[in-house]
Amino acid sequence: MKKENRNKRQERAPEMAPAARKSAASNRIAFLGASIVALAVLFAAYSNHFDNSFHFDDSHVIQNNLYIHSLSNIPLFFTDARTFSSLPSNATYRPLLTLSYAIDYNLGGGLAPRQFHITQFVLLVILGVMLVAFFLRCMENARPHPWNRWAALAAATWFCIHTANSETMNLLSSRSDLVSTMAIIAAFLLYIHLPGTRRFYLYAIAIVIGALAKAPVVFFVPLLIVYLNLFDEETVPGHVSRSRMNAILRHVAPLFILAALLLWFLSSMNLPEWKSGGGDPIVYLRTQVWVWLHYARLFFFPVGLTADTDLAPLTEWYDTRFFAGLLFLSFLALIYRRTSRVRALRPVAFGIAWFAIGLLPTSIFPLAEYANEHRIFLPYIGLCLAAVWWLTISIEEWGHRRRTVDVARAALAGVFIVVIAANAVGTYQRNEVWKTEESLWLDVTQKSPNNGRALMNYGLTKMARGEFTQAKELFENARRINPNYWTLEINLGIVNAALGDHETAESHFRRAVELDDGASSQHYYAKWLVEQGRTPEAVPRLSRAIELSPATAQSRELLMSIFAAIGARQELDALVADTLRIAPSNATALAYRNGSLPFESERTYEALLAHSARAIRAKNFLHGAQAARAALTLRPDSPDALNNLGWALANLGYVDLGIRELERAAAIDPSSTLIRANLEWARSRARSQNNPEVTGLT
Repeated sequence: MKKENRNKRQERAPEMAPAARKSAASNRIAFLGASIVALAVLFAAYSNHFDNSFHFDDSHVIQNNLYIHSLSNIPLFFTDARTFSSLPSNATYRPLLTLSYAIDYNLGGGLAPRQFHITQFVLLVILGVMLVAFFLRCMENARPHPWNRWAALAAATWFCIHTANSETMNLLSSRSDLVSTMAIIAAFLLYIHLPGTRRFYLYAIAIVIGALAKAPVVFFVPLLIVYLNLFDEETVPGHVSRSRMNAILRHVAPLFILAALLLWFLSSMNLPEWKSGGGDPIVYLRTQVWVWLHYARLFFFPVGLTADTDLAPLTEWYDTRFFAGLLFLSFLALIYRRTSRVRALRPVAFGIAWFAIGLLPTSIFPLAEYANEHRIFLPYIGLCLAAVWWLTISIEEWGHRRRTVDVARAALAGVFIVVIAANAVGTYQRNEVWKTEESLWLDVTQKSPNNGRALMNYGLTKMARGEFTQAKELFENARRINPNYWTLEINLGIVNAALGDHETAESHFRRAVELDDGASSQHYYAKWLVEQGRTPEAVPRLSRAIELSPATAQSRELLMSIFAAIGARQELDALVADTLRIAPSNATALAYRNGSLPFESERTYEALLAHSARAIRAKNFLHGAQAARAALTLRPDSPDALNNLGWALANLGYVDLGIRELERAAAIDPSSTLIRANLEWARSRARSQNNPEVTGLT
């Protein structure tokens, strides 16, 4: 009987005229074509970013993070925040992010930026598709119209291609913003398109997943409250009012509990050493009032973008920038109030509210930097919706008043094409800036000349070129701005050592440890100690660095090299096993486990002895000692290999071990004047710790 009634209803339904069907099909094809063009423009804008370098936090989150080298660490990602970063102070709990980096590392065959950037771009495309559906529903809620899907496509394309969002795309460690934003949009789409599951809070699953990438995803709750208040009269009937708001709050009450539990859980999973880096909360909040205006300006005029701002805090309440910011906030509140009262304009109100709520997490909780361009990624979704909808409504009304709807439609399309094209060009240009460390930090020093970190990082690019004098000058300028910056002290130590001023170098390394007893400070001090022939002093510092930061490969590999050089097999085996537990594919650990050397090319006595000699001549005594020791496994009574081993060990600071090997060499070949001279030098150094310039090798 029910089937019969259904058939009768179908018979009564009016059929679409052939011309209407043809027009609808044509519109669908046109929209599909426009979507493909939008995707092509997006790809063109980012076509030059796929091989861009790692930058900023990528160093400790990706490059120096041993944990991402193996997918066998996946369970550990979700139980130990240390797997997120090689710096304990940055080790916040973001397992989903670490998982994505581990997948990229394994798909790309190592630290190849291309694979990481491909994933970043694919995620942006997926987000763009989701935004079209989300924007369309917001617009349809306000006023159903055939133009809406075109407006939704324009808004999503503008967001994806916005020049300011190029920072989130190029800074791979900012994938957290990308993934958490996708989670928020996914939760909205589940809420909107699966209304039958709302009572089970199925859409909240997306928020739980997104929280594993970044905690501010819980701000979905206030966003949903605004959405319900403006659009959803089916879930909570009634007009916008205080009683309606109370009903909405009761409806979403379980989400507040979920958000609180998520924040508690995420906070409990962070390492105790983790720091947000913020200062005075009052000064920070006052500065954010001005920063909001700055972000709004960048939305409409994304020029003067800088990867690391030198914005100074607003320390005084009477700062004119503070009042300019307050005026801007009042303006936003006025727009929201007026547009929220007119249903056709509510997407504008929702967009304004989205912008404000999206900025709240980084405005309320003090962070190390007062402004960062990747923080505007989520908020700009709201501004794109508000701006596109206001333009659509305004131009449409203008067309109706003048009875030139077709002209209005063409004008609207023209505006969107110009805006999108301009942002595409800007994004392509910003990608060029992000191409290398040198190009990025040169740009930052020009736009943020009072940024000490920028001067330091640009100095690092000079130091990498061997331009040590220029690097030191940049470091000194940076120190005048940031006198208590431990990373800068490390780099001052390195550059002074390169210039031969080792006394000053050590003072900077010690200062770095005083400012921050962290893995990096300990590692670079230890590395310098090895270069100075004070390796025994370096070993406890390297052990300390590994204890502080188990994910750091460089400290592990240097310590393995020392153990191999001095023949500390038990210690070497233990460190190798621990390293392979974290990173089973670590080449250095695998080589030592298999009884070979990481730098070994040919395992013959002659080749190893020659390698030992070359390494010692280049003052690489670690390699020299290891190669000589390996040569001895093939010819244990070789006086030449014993001489090289003893000489290398003595120069590393293991004078007693060196003397022992040189004595063995002298016993085998008592006629060798070279061996006797080296032995006498080693004994003299043992007595006085003098280290004359002698090149004693075979």
